[in-house]
Amino acid sequence: MFEDLHFLRETIVDINAAVIGISSESWTDIPEKDVSIDQAATIMRDNSFDILPIKGASGIKKYFQTAKWNDFSTISRETITHRDVLPFTTSLRNLIRQFSEKSRNFYFLTNEHRIVGLVTIADLNCRQVKTYLFSLLSDFEIGLGNLVRQTCTESESLQMTFDANQDTKFEETRYRYKADKDNGVDVPFVEYLYLSDLINLIAKKQLFKELGYESRKQFEKAVGPLNELRKNVCHPVRSLISGENCNKLWDHIDQLEEILFVLRQRGGTISAIKELI
Repeated sequence: MFEDLHFLRETIVDINAAVIGISSESWTDIPEKDVSIDQAATIMRDNSFDILPIKGASGIKKYFQTAKWNDFSTISRETITHRDVLPFTTSLRNLIRQFSEKSRNFYFLTNEHRIVGLVTIADLNCRQVKTYLFSLLSDFEIGLGNLVRQTCTESESLQMTFDANQDTKFEETRYRYKADKDNGVDVPFVEYLYLSDLINLIAKKQLFKELGYESRKQFEKAVGPLNELRKNVCHPVRSLISGENCNKLWDHIDQLEEILFVLRQRGGTISAIKELI
């Protein structure tokens, strides 16, 4: 039945290029009959547009663009080619990958052979992108927590966290954990820890070897930027993209996927062993 498709979905956050881009019904364009670089430059400068579509009788075939992103001193007229377009249903993940690997900062979006929208790297600062990244980071944090729970006893986790840290942050954690215990709330200790705490625990216990890292330095170099990404994602006013490319963002996603792949494979192995037992 049709409803079954919704119950069987595993992907909670499903975002495509159209969700973060702008529809051709809503964008600003310039009629081909009135086209001039001076007029286009005025529109682009006044509205901070780096791309301005040119609307012709047969649709959008050309556009104006800035030679340098956010610099409106030099503008050129270009013809849309196959390299400038992506299907409007392109997943957010693949869109970011295309931006990074092709060193691009915009794509026109198509439906079959029609251009129906536009997406730029500036659109990657929207709320929907942060929601997508937060879902990946949540899986990452849950996976690290499960790794600690499966390999460390509760007392080991408590000792390595509290005995080695005098930070006031841990006093609050200790208080919440003890208060919940006194009230009969039996929650695993790892659920009280921040991502940075889980990373430190894994480093101390040398559990990074379970994830394919040979040394603590190698592990911390890989996951340190992911903790910084989490801080940016959890602060709505912070921008994810501030320059002309999203190479760093794609590197973060690729790193997250690499670790998540290992964590999921490891989880599957543990589940299989439990079933045999």
